[in-house]
Amino acid sequence: MLALKKLTCALVLCSPLYVSAKPLYVPTDDSIGTRLCVSAAMDIPIRFHRLQQHSGLTLSYIAKELRCNGESIGDFAYEAGNTYVAKRLNRHNPKATYTEIKDIAKQKDADKEKIIHVSGS
Repeated sequence: MLALKKLTCALVLCSPLYVSAKPLYVPTDDSIGTRLCVSAAMDIPIRFHRLQQHSGLTLSYIAKELRCNGESIGDFAYEAGNTYVAKRLNRHNPKATYTEIKDIAKQKDADKEKIIHVSGS
């Protein structure tokens, strides 16, 4: 009975972590560019790296030429909150600038799920 109470307490305390509303990136097609864009926005760096290697495209080509919803893939990854992938991509793009400002008082929209349609070109 005590173990059940501990489990229930742990679930109640951790539930906000699972409910946090992250945007859902939905690919508009199955092209490699679109898959790289979605991966840059959502995946951990090693998954993005594996997809980049599987695509046959160099990282510098991806960083300079690939556009995600009309902006560079590095900027797209940064706006999606994937700063690790964004930093890696922007190192290979001489036109990219990188500035990070953290808003301490930022309020999250925990109740809203955001769906973003992604197309890569």
